[in-house]
Amino acid sequence: MRFNLVLILVLPFVLIAFFAGSYLVRWVAVLIAGVILLAFILEETELPYIPRRRESKREKRTDVERLADVIKMAKKGTVARQIISDTVLEIYEVLEENREKAVERTREVFSSSYHGGNFLENLENALKIVEADVDENRRGPRKRK
Repeated sequence: MRFNLVLILVLPFVLIAFFAGSYLVRWVAVLIAGVILLAFILEETELPYIPRRRESKREKRTDVERLADVIKMAKKGTVARQIISDTVLEIYEVLEENREKAVERTREVFSSSYHGGNFLENLENALKIVEADVDENRRGPRKRK
């Protein structure tokens, strides 16, 4: 199929290159046919993988380090707070049967732990509630309304 497509695209230019009277038209036809063939050849060519040098590699950070950075950023910004909220939501999605209950429980956790004080203290209270819910779920299913 590929060969037929190449042949159909290149054949008119090859014929023009052989039978055209003008020297300039012949060369233009040869150049166009060459570009088409080069494009098909390059499309099929796989470039070799060039490994990075050891000096340019960055050290990979652990999830704990990344989460610590997110918590530091959450002191000032709302995007990092939303990331933390989404992470807690993911925990409750694993614990609950459906997403609506998980969203509701996440709202309850953050609203009950928010006392208008320090953000880190509020986050610590919320994480204690989440930890208690996870422990409760390990022991057995929750009996909630």
